Amino acid sequence: MKPKVQKIKRLLRENNIDGVIVNSPENFTYITAYSSHQHTVSRQAHFAVSVLDNKEESKAIAIGMDFESEAFSDYMDCIVKKYSTWVGGKTFEEVLANKEVVSNKTFVTSLDVVVESIKELNLEDKKVGIELDFISATYFDSLKRALPNVDFVNVSNLFIEARSVKEDDEIEYFRKLARVADEALLHTSQFVKEGVSERELFDIYCKKVMESGICFPSGWSSFCAGENSGRLCRSTDRIIKNGDVVKFDGGVNGDTNFYTTDFSRSWIVGDAHPVLSELKQRLVEAQRLMIDSVKPGLGFDELFSIGFNYVKEKYKFYERGHLGHSISMGPQTAEAPFISLSEKRKLEVGMILCIETPCYISGFGGFNIEDMILVTEDGCEVLTPLTPHYK
Repeated sequence: MKPKVQKIKRLLRENNIDGVIVNSPENFTYITAYSSHQHTVSRQAHFAVSVLDNKEESKAIAIGMDFESEAFSDYMDCIVKKYSTWVGGKTFEEVLANKEVVSNKTFVTSLDVVVESIKELNLEDKKVGIELDFISATYFDSLKRALPNVDFVNVSNLFIEARSVKEDDEIEYFRKLARVADEALLHTSQFVKEGVSERELFDIYCKKVMESGICFPSGWSSFCAGENSGRLCRSTDRIIKNGDVVKFDGGVNGDTNFYTTDFSRSWIVGDAHPVLSELKQRLVEAQRLMIDSVKPGLGFDELFSIGFNYVKEKYKFYERGHLGHSISMGPQTAEAPFISLSEKRKLEVGMILCIETPCYISGFGGFNIEDMILVTEDGCEVLTPLTPHYK
């Protein structure tokens, strides 16, 4: 994946923001095209930080612990800086000598290097973006004390906006991830039958995903049957019975670069109440109408109305806040913009969306009809075309 520095710099200039401090693992990776090891594991704001101004010609600064900064230099086209950690790395010569080392080095914290970088970029009295949706109040207070003249503004939504339109390398990667998820679900679908447990299906799906060697199952993926399919829950030992609705919802995660997928299938097993079959058919038709309507310039609110009104015409009880969402790097799966009446943004080429028409029946069962699509110049490309909605 390529670093998206210039995309963020452009948005900073458009919003009259002079620079940004990037603390979340996802957006650090978005900026640098490299995921910091400890940062990814522990999700602490200070483990890896990127600082950049809005000037097109300047490089981003990547700040990492001294134990990892050499790896940064190997992979990043950034100015790499380091801070002190507890590791205490030694040269091989020091190991061979095996002598007491008297160090006169000053212990430097991550915050120290952030402040130094802000000053080097002449941002200490400017407007600087910060991810207030990620960092803790304690960390933010430390920043404000160390940089009292900086005008901090929340840019969490700016990153979501940037990530909502994918570049070519992201699109190709999404195609690969969605293909793995789709092939795994297609394979697992042949085992959906009476007598099989939810957990058995989940294990089959996970094993197939892992065989790809490029991703792993998302932690929230689940197969749910009967009354479980009408709510949000993990796969259990519940055995599929005649008349059950079996719902899969989930996807895959792309190793440590955070890109994720999300799509859903719901199948009726055996003899079910005819109302269930009719309801599912209406949901499938509504979702297909939405997919067929996708084109650049269509409003998200308009797309919502196409699907919602089609279901509502026949089923007066139907209620939904949204019928899909953007998707990118997580940790949340559903990102703005959402396909809802309140979203006035227009569809753009390069957006990847999850289009869904769910209907859940508490204590009984439910459906989610969901696919991932890429908005193209003349419509859309369905990224999850293999697994059928009907068995």
